Amino acid sequence: MSLRKQSTPAPDSSTETTPLLWANPQEAPPAVNLTEDSSPPVDHVGAARDAGTPRPIRLGLIALVLLCISAISIGILLVVFFAPAAATRYAKEAVVLDIARLSIDSFTDKGAKIRIQATIQIDASRVQNRAVRSLGLTGTWIVSRISTDATQVEVYLPDYDGGLLGTASAPPMIIAVKNGQITKLDFVSDVKLGSPDAIRDLANDYLVGGLRKIRVLGVADLMLKSGLLHLGTQKISAEMAFEEQKALSVNFSAVVQNPYPVEFDVPPLFFAIFLSGCKADDLVNIATAETSPLSVESKTDIGVDVFGIIRNIPEELVTACPGSDISPIDIFLGTYLHGKDTTVYIQGSQPPTSNAPSWLQEFLQSITLPVPFPGHSFDSLVKSFSLSHVKFQLPSPDAPAGTPEASLRLSADVLATVRLPRSMNFPLDVSRLKATADVFYEGQKFGTLHFPKWIPASSTASGGSTYLYVRAEVRDSLLDIEDYDIFDKIVQKLLSGDGKPIFLSIDGSTDVGIETDLGNFVVRDIPASGNIKIDGLRATHIPLPKISELLITDTTTQSFTLGIDLSLENPTPWEAVVPHMNVHITHDGFVLGNATLVNGHLTTGTNFLYIGTTWDPRAHGGHEAEDAGKRLAGEYISGYNTTITICPHANSIPSMPLLSKLLSNFNVTIPTPRLPMPGKSGPSDSAPNFIESATIHLISSTADFLLNNPLRKDKVMIEAINGTAKYKGNELGKIESSKPFAIRPAAEGRTTTPRIPVRWKLGGVGYEAMRKALGGRLAVHAEASCLVRVGKLQMEVLYNSTNPIGANIHLR
Repeated sequence: MSLRKQSTPAPDSSTETTPLLWANPQEAPPAVNLTEDSSPPVDHVGAARDAGTPRPIRLGLIALVLLCISAISIGILLVVFFAPAAATRYAKEAVVLDIARLSIDSFTDKGAKIRIQATIQIDASRVQNRAVRSLGLTGTWIVSRISTDATQVEVYLPDYDGGLLGTASAPPMIIAVKNGQITKLDFVSDVKLGSPDAIRDLANDYLVGGLRKIRVLGVADLMLKSGLLHLGTQKISAEMAFEEQKALSVNFSAVVQNPYPVEFDVPPLFFAIFLSGCKADDLVNIATAETSPLSVESKTDIGVDVFGIIRNIPEELVTACPGSDISPIDIFLGTYLHGKDTTVYIQGSQPPTSNAPSWLQEFLQSITLPVPFPGHSFDSLVKSFSLSHVKFQLPSPDAPAGTPEASLRLSADVLATVRLPRSMNFPLDVSRLKATADVFYEGQKFGTLHFPKWIPASSTASGGSTYLYVRAEVRDSLLDIEDYDIFDKIVQKLLSGDGKPIFLSIDGSTDVGIETDLGNFVVRDIPASGNIKIDGLRATHIPLPKISELLITDTTTQSFTLGIDLSLENPTPWEAVVPHMNVHITHDGFVLGNATLVNGHLTTGTNFLYIGTTWDPRAHGGHEAEDAGKRLAGEYISGYNTTITICPHANSIPSMPLLSKLLSNFNVTIPTPRLPMPGKSGPSDSAPNFIESATIHLISSTADFLLNNPLRKDKVMIEAINGTAKYKGNELGKIESSKPFAIRPAAEGRTTTPRIPVRWKLGGVGYEAMRKALGGRLAVHAEASCLVRVGKLQMEVLYNSTNPIGANIHLR
C-alpha cells in the first residue's frame, strides 16, 4: 500500500506552529461520506492553525488516522484471497491512499474529533510480481466491494516502552476494491489520547530537539463482509514511521495604525521572503509566510499575525561571495546581531488555496517590497568566560624577536556561557569558533589573545534553553604581550606569596560556526567579554626542587659542566612548555654559573626535569666570584645551611627580550639542593655528611676516614690536606698530607682513606680525653683546608664540620 500526500505548489504555507491536521472551520463535515469515482483525487485545501495542540501529539493524531485507513485497506484484501502472503503483498503495492485533508472538527474532554477526507485507489500496475498481480485482479473482480463495521484502532509507541498513544474510531465503510476504482472517504474520527506518561515523554523529546523519528504501531479488530457474505473478524496490525521534516518557524505580530474610516475583511495572504545575495539585485528566496485573516475596522489599530517558515537555507546564501570569505547570510546575521537595521524583500506568492480575489493575488505577485528589518544588539550575549587546563608555551630560541613565532603561546579549555535571546528559541549547536580579544588588568590593556584559526567546539543547552554552554579546546594560540609594565604587575602579584587571586578581563569579538536543522553557517563579530580568575601562589605552597642525580659531563682547569636530574612539584593548575631558558646562579651577589632548561614541559603535579649547569665563577666575576664559589662549596660540604639565588637575565629567553627583562626583576633564593648520599634512596632533606666516621691510631700517629662521595659516577681526588682535629675546642693534633688519594664514585660505595699522618699535641686536655677513650669512641671536630680535584678542575675548599665526627680510638 502506498501513502501519498499530494504536493502543494510553492510556497508552502505550513509553519512550525501549523497543525499537521488540515482544518477548515467553515465546513461542517458529515459523519461519513463514501463515493466511487474514476477521476483523480481532489486537491488539498489551505491549512488553519491550532497553536494549542503540541506537535508530538498532533503527529500522533495523524498516525492514528493513517493507520486506521491503512488497516482497513490491508484487512479488506487479506480476506479476499486464499493466499494471505500474496494478498498482503498485493495490498501493500496496489492500494494508493491519498490524504486530501485532515482537520480538527472539535475538541473533546479526552482528545479531539478529527475529520478525514481522503481517497483510496486500487492500481494493479504498481504490483511488480505477475503472479501476485493476477491473483489480486481475479480476487477483486469477484469481490468488487467490501464493507466494514465500526472499529477502534489502538496506537502504541514502540520506542517508549510500548506506551499507548491513543485510540481512533472509524465508522462503517464500503470500499471498492476493483482495479482502477477510487473510493472517496469523508468521515469524523473520535481520537482519544492514551498514556499520559508516554505522551509526556514524547513531547519532552520534541521540546528539547531530540525527536528525529516517531514509530507507531496500530492494532485493530476488523469485522468484514462482502454482500451477504460475512468474512469474520480479522486482527490486523501495522507499523509506520514519521521522519522529521526540518524547518524553522519565524512568527511575529505587528500593530498597524488605521486612522481612516474604512472597514473591510482581508483573507489570508501568502508571501515569499527574499534576502540579498552577493549582488544587491540578486535576491534569494529563503522563506514563505502567511498572514492571519484581518478584520479592518474604522479608525482602529489593526493586529497582524504573520506565520513564516524556513525549510532550508539556499546554497547561494551560505557560499562565500567571489573574492571574499564572507557569505550573504554572514552579512545579514552580522548586521542584525550588531543592532543595525538590514533589509528583507517581500513578494506575493501563489497560495495553495485562498479566498483572496485573483486580481489581488496577481498584483501582490507583481511587486517586490523592501522591508526594514530592525537589528537586535547582543552586546551582553556572553554571560561568563573561563579557562582551565591552561598551558603556556615559550617560543623557540631561534625565533626572530618581534615576530609571531617569538610570541607566547596559550593552550586551554575554554568554557563560555552564552545567554540566548528569547527570539532564538530553536535548537542550535556551536561547532567551531575563532576570536580575537584584548586582555586587561585593572582596566589597563596589556595584551591581545588571538585564535585566528577555526577551533573545534561543542555546546549543550540548559534545561530551560536560556543558556548555551560552549566548550572549546584552544591549542597554541598567540598571546601577544604589548605592555610589559602592566604584565610586570601581574607577575609580581602572582608571586607575592599572599595567595590572593587576580582577575583579568577580556573584551573582543568572535566568529561562531553554528549548526542548525536547516544547515551550517557562520555568525561573525559577535561581541565577547568576560573575566578570568587566576589564583595566586602562597609562599608556603612553593616547593623546592629535589636532586635525584648529578653527573659531571665536562671539566676545565677553572670550570665544570653538570647534568642534573631533579624533581619539582608544580602546585598550580597551569602548564608550561619551555623550549629554552637560561638563568644565572648567584651567591653573595656573585654569579657562579648558569643553568639551562631545554625542551622542558612543566605539568601539574610532580615533574622530572633535566638541567644543564655550568660552574665557572671566574668567567663571570673574576677572582672575587671564584672566592665566593669556594666559600659556598666549603660551607656546603661542611653541612651549613647555604642558599643560592636563581636570577633570570636579559637573555634568558633569547627570542623574547622584553619578557626576559621583566623576569630579570624576579630573583628566587632557595636552599642549596641536597645531594643524594650513598645508602639512601632519593634526595636527602638532611645536611650532607661527607665524613661518616674516623679511626684514630695512637701508636702509629695516624688516622683514616670513612668518606661519602656525593657524585654518583665521578671520583674525587684529594690532592692535599692541612687540618686540625679538636675535642670540645681543645686541639688533638695536626693532620697534614700531600699524598693524593681518590674517593671512589658513590655508586661503588663508601671510601676508606689511607692512614693520614697526625701530629698529636701531647699533654693537652684533648690528648688525655683521647687516651681515656681508648677502645671506645670520641666525638671529634675537624677543620681542614683541602685541595680537591675533579677531572681537570682543581679547587681549594675549607672544611669545617658542623657536627662532631664519631672517631674510634685504637692503640695502633
